[in-house]
Amino acid sequence: MREDLCDQISDQPDLDASDVEVKVQNGEVILSGTVRERGFKHQIEALAERIPGVADVRNEIRLYREQQQSEARTSAGLSSSERAATSTTGAAAGSATSIGATSPPETKNNESRRNAS
Repeated sequence: MREDLCDQISDQPDLDASDVEVKVQNGEVILSGTVRERGFKHQIEALAERIPGVADVRNEIRLYREQQQSEARTSAGLSSSERAATSTTGAAAGSATSIGATSPPETKNNESRRNAS
């Protein structure tokens, strides 16, 4: 089964599965590793499901995020206080973004109430 799946994957010229590992245990295919496009993850899973004898597919493939990789490399060179400051800044920026997304409708509602008074 493993060889059949690997052959099917390699027959797909547009599918980059170079960082994907395939294991088979008792009819269960276990896919792990990373791919650069979400479609690749689903395409590999679909190929696995078509292999005769496959009872189940466990898809543990993750989407490779280049930005996260570069951030990890950058923070590895920072001191612990610098990493903490970067982490805090990132969390605050994320909170501000979500708060900002909900504020305009609330503001409009408050203005409408004031004008109605």
